[in-house]
Amino acid sequence: MEIFDFEELIADMLDISDEQREDDGFLEQEFHEKFDIDLEQGFYLARKLLEHTPTIAGALSGGSYHAFVSKTQPVMLMKLKAK
Repeated sequence: MEIFDFEELIADMLDISDEQREDDGFLEQEFHEKFDIDLEQGFYLARKLLEHTPTIAGALSGGSYHAFVSKTQPVMLMKLKAK
């Protein structure tokens, strides 16, 4: 699991466009303003929370994952292989 996956999740959560993400500090600044923690702390928390999400089946792989999904598209944004 990469920080990029977490950044995709945050962009989806906060309705941050790809154009806005081109500004290197924009996503991190918006995340900090909204949650009052830095991106690394948020990534650590999200990784731990993933273990507590229901499992879903991967459409292409057929595997089971704990995942955060997009609120607008049928995609997993941040996932962890279920044990």
